Amino acid sequence: MIISHRGRKTGKKENTLEAFEEAFRLGASGIECDLRFIINDKVIVSHDKISDSEYKDQLSLSDLFDYIKYKKRPFFLELKDSSPKLVKQVSEKIKKENLWDLVHLIGFSIYIKTALSFQEKYPKLRVIPFLNLPILSFIRPPKKSYGVFLGWIDEWKGSQQIFKTLISQNRLKKLKKFYNDRGFRVMAGVINNEKGIKYFKNAGITDIVTDKIKLASKILR
Repeated sequence: MIISHRGRKTGKKENTLEAFEEAFRLGASGIECDLRFIINDKVIVSHDKISDSEYKDQLSLSDLFDYIKYKKRPFFLELKDSSPKLVKQVSEKIKKENLWDLVHLIGFSIYIKTALSFQEKYPKLRVIPFLNLPILSFIRPPKKSYGVFLGWIDEWKGSQQIFKTLISQNRLKKLKKFYNDRGFRVMAGVINNEKGIKYFKNAGITDIVTDKIKLASKILR
């Protein structure tokens, strides 16, 4: 599955319905986007912090979920805040719209730990943490978790080199089996170059978040 990273590099403004629609047209099967709180506990789709006066230009949680219901495609919502209020509001929205199979909550450990704890209340909630240095991460066999993301962020200089130095192709295959055997679905992101995409493909990991939809399509299909 090719997952578009915010709808970036599509020619449209990222984290908008226009960008998501173009990403699907280019060949993406799913979308990764960002959720954060603003004034009065309102949830919007935005990667960066914005002023209270700017939020009206951002995609709302309700409009996003209307779009997800219409498209019936998987969405991966990165939490940019660890607030229990944010997790509860999004989880209640998933429950209300019965979108358990399509909506996933993702994020780095500092933000996603709250969502993991909410799985006791919402057993169907799919949560996927980012593990940029998986061999240094303590991961218990999940009771209700859904998967893990492995990989790097291209904007973080040297992150790809560090990851691939620590984790050889053979070790990555073993790591995938390790997580699979413990109930995790293994995904990758954000991978934007040919060598990186092939590195994961050769390990059997083909669910990839990327800005390069056409490149990923050529390699994975």
